[in-house]
Amino acid sequence: HMAACVGTLSVRASACRLGFRTGSHSARLLASIGRRPRFTALSAVLLVTRAVASSAEMSSTAETLNCDVVVVGAGISGLTAASRLHAAGFSTVVLEARDRVGGRCFSTPEGADLGASWAWLPDETNVASVAKELGLSWVPQRLDGGVRAPGGKRAPGGGEYMAPCGPGALRMDGGYAALAEALAKTLPPGAIRFGADARKIAKRAEGGVVVECGGVTVSASRAVVAIPPRVAIARVAFEPALPEDQAAQMRGTQTWAGDWCKVVASFKENFWRKNGDAGVAKFGANALLAVTWEAADPDDLGEKGACLAGVNFGAAACERLLRFGAHADKKTGRSGDALRAAVKKDLGSVFGEAVVDENLVAVYHQAWTGEEHTWHDGDGGALARGDDPRRLYGHPALRKIAPWGVHFAGTETESKSGHVDGAVAAGERAASEIKSALAKQAREEEEL
Repeated sequence: HMAACVGTLSVRASACRLGFRTGSHSARLLASIGRRPRFTALSAVLLVTRAVASSAEMSSTAETLNCDVVVVGAGISGLTAASRLHAAGFSTVVLEARDRVGGRCFSTPEGADLGASWAWLPDETNVASVAKELGLSWVPQRLDGGVRAPGGKRAPGGGEYMAPCGPGALRMDGGYAALAEALAKTLPPGAIRFGADARKIAKRAEGGVVVECGGVTVSASRAVVAIPPRVAIARVAFEPALPEDQAAQMRGTQTWAGDWCKVVASFKENFWRKNGDAGVAKFGANALLAVTWEAADPDDLGEKGACLAGVNFGAAACERLLRFGAHADKKTGRSGDALRAAVKKDLGSVFGEAVVDENLVAVYHQAWTGEEHTWHDGDGGALARGDDPRRLYGHPALRKIAPWGVHFAGTETESKSGHVDGAVAAGERAASEIKSALAKQAREEEEL
């Protein structure tokens, strides 16, 4: 009995030295070793020694990682889940294929959004709550003032009917990338592994999961898949395979805004406001953009630059943008000279060539069909058939937990119209599911 008590104390101390919180699932599992009749104090110490050796190997080679939870995808949903789990004391590793956080929340240095752009408060309580918690703020999406059309045509108003957000929308100050970056800062240094493209999630014989992504393997009790469903089922091998009804639902669920393309133009000043305009403009059928709106304003709203953003829809529109070639700077989304010239021409056709030429500073773009971690063609896309993919979002099969420990998040798993609010809600749900599952597991092990 004394030996068992010494073993328990030694293991608890070792758990703390390994960086596990004493209340965490990892610490509880280690601490429970000494209480099990079939383990002696010596076997407990041997197991801790192996854990220490494994920890040293992880830090030196970074080839094998062990944690309570592994999260695939550092978009808003994955980061929300990881942040909540870390706050609850669970060791968490986030695998991100890109070299940045945020996923479809991608903003220019001026804080103008190339991906998700708006929130509608107070209705969207999930994103409102996490933004308040992280000290982030909102600015109004202004749509008042004159609107423009090709050939220099102008109407005194109507921006609320032309802009895709409609009236009452808000933008996040700094762009939605600010939300991703703030969530990432709630995690310990090194918790997010960039360039980690998860291609296989398998059940471990001893329980739990193992995720393989290139040269890195992560072993965990639970996994969260927080990438778009159609991308996940196309790119990740699940072993054992997911039930066919679940896999079919994932294949049939188009990524929200995945076949959209956006352009942001930054200017020396917000000339549209000085001319009494909203920044909202409609473009011709052959233009790169369908419609623009004000995406940042330093004068009245205190943002980092003066920007207009524009969008177009569908695979053909994305392909037109992609034909201009790679970004001049992929990390910021800055466009090359050819696309800059084309965008300047399109903007000049509605706002006036002279004022655009005089004030244009930079052009940024993002065609999401060119992002393999966002878009997969699947059946060609619901929007191409005149359908709305959001009718499938929140289907129970998209969030069905694999009994061997795989949970699913991402905005498409919630009935939230594909908004960032849905991404936050999904991350919160996945974290709650895992906390309950690991608490149950800890109770069962204590009873052994």
